[in-house]
This record gives sequence, C-alpha cells and structure tokens, in this order.
Amino acid sequence: MRNYFMLKTLILSFLVLSSHMKRSQFMIQDYPELVKYFASKNPGHLLLFVLPLWYLSSKYMLLSEAYSGIIFVAFIIGAIYWTFLEYGIHRWIYHTHFKTRILSYFLGSFHLYHHKEVGDRRVYNSGFLMIYLVTPIVTSPILLVTRDLGIIGALVLGLSSAYFFYECVHFLIHYKKFNSGYLAYIQSYHFHHHDKAPNKNFGNTSHIWDFLLGTYDERYKTYKMPESSEKSLILVKKRS
Repeated sequence: MRNYFMLKTLILSFLVLSSHMKRSQFMIQDYPELVKYFASKNPGHLLLFVLPLWYLSSKYMLLSEAYSGIIFVAFIIGAIYWTFLEYGIHRWIYHTHFKTRILSYFLGSFHLYHHKEVGDRRVYNSGFLMIYLVTPIVTSPILLVTRDLGIIGALVLGLSSAYFFYECVHFLIHYKKFNSGYLAYIQSYHFHHHDKAPNKNFGNTSHIWDFLLGTYDERYKTYKMPESSEKSLILVKKRS
C-alpha cells in the first residue's frame, strides 16, 4: 500500500509538472529556485550531506565481525562500483535524448544544461535532494550480493568516498586551468568531451570505462582549451 501511494504521488507530480511546463528547453531555466535542492555550487556544501552517509556506513563497518581483509576489499569494490556508475549515469542517462519531452525537460536540467551553459557554477555539483533520491537506487543492488551490515557499510563507504572525490574533481577542473599532473589530464579529458566529443570520454575521474566500453577518444591528448571554455572557469571569471 505504501509503495502504491509513493508511485501514485510520483505519477501525479509528473502530470502536474507536464501541465505547467513553460517554453524553455530545461526545467532549471523556468524554475531556477529548484537549483538549491538539486545542485550545489561547490563540494563544501555537498560535504554536509555526504557526512551522514560516511557516519552510518563507518559505524556498521566498525561493528562488523567480518575479517578486516574482506572489509578492505569491499571498500575498494564500492569505489570501483562508483566509477562505473559515474560513467553509466553520464552516458546512458544524462546523454540520452529521450523522446518524451518531460524527461528531457527534467533530466536535461542536470547535465545537458551544464553543456549548454558551462559557465553556470550553480550546477557544478549535485544537491542534497539529488543525493538522497539517487543513493537508495544505486545502493540497492548491494543487497543482492550480501546482507552483512559490515560489508554493506564498507561498500557504501567506498562508493560515497569515490563519489565525493568525483564531485571535488568536477568542481576543480571548472575552477582554474591546470598545466600538469592528474587534474591537467582529467581537465583536458573532460573539456574535450564538452567541446569536441559529447558522445565520447564520459568518465570524469578516469578513462577506464571509456576504454573498456568503446567510447574512448584519445584526441583529448592534443586538445587545447579554447578561449570560450577558459573564460567559463570560475577563477578566470573572478579576475575579469
């Protein structure tokens, strides 16, 4: 009965939203007040909503009677699991052109709008509502593998830690231009996706899944950030 009520509420919400859709391409353009629920301007705001996940997962992990080696492996698997989710969500959800306008109107606000308005720093990171809506969905497959709370805690801690690292990286590569090191590599990789190859290079922290699943474009190695993209960086905008 409870699930039926939730499903009914969700369907009614979509019907109401579709009846009130305005003329803009993305929901965020018509309802900018929703940004504070679905997005964050920097990882600092985001940390407040990730900390409860770290606390709970750490608590169960430390109380576990499972062998410490298993806990450590579970943590690593959780982190690897996030790298796949990072790739999959970016490729198969954010870059899917849905035939239903309401889906494009709603889901496009989370990423395609970012491509269109790359300088809008309000949407560089996810918000608390996005995190708490997505977390039950992405963690539910873990229950198919184990019911041990300690192992689940380690998996979730690895996943959420890798997720927060991803959010920090995404913010930093939109903050300033890097000329060397890991951030220079991933910045070229990400902005090449933005400027040259929207259907390639979906990874935001590495190219592993792109390489394995056929969407790797090595031309990012010779990519030079154009002036228009460089002007969108937060530090450059502050100086101008």
